[in-house]
Amino acid sequence: MDLTNKDYKKIIEFYHLGKQDNKSIKQAAEDILAAKLCRCIKKVKNDKINEKSAIALCRDNIFQKRNIDFYNFKCKKQYKLIHKKNKTKRYLKKFSKKIGFNKTKKSKKNKNKK
Repeated sequence: MDLTNKDYKKIIEFYHLGKQDNKSIKQAAEDILAAKLCRCIKKVKNDKINEKSAIALCRDNIFQKRNIDFYNFKCKKQYKLIHKKNKTKRYLKKFSKKIGFNKTKKSKKNKNKK
């Protein structure tokens, strides 16, 4: 299944990017997720964890737990998701009807302390 405009809007709202037109929503959401993936890989990768393990860990946390997947990515010059050759430019696909970008609730512990 491909992501719908509603799914892309949910991603934009989750990361607090503000309002955008329909053409740029898809591009902005894909750029956010690609950047998040590449930053995660760079942070996780160290002497004990090699790059393949870091990619698997970050891909699971950012995409697969939210029922989203992608074909390939680049992190060298520009953070970018890549589509399959001979396919239209559909970078993301979803496994189920709903994706897991829900608003998180902030705790009220800090408000009660004075």
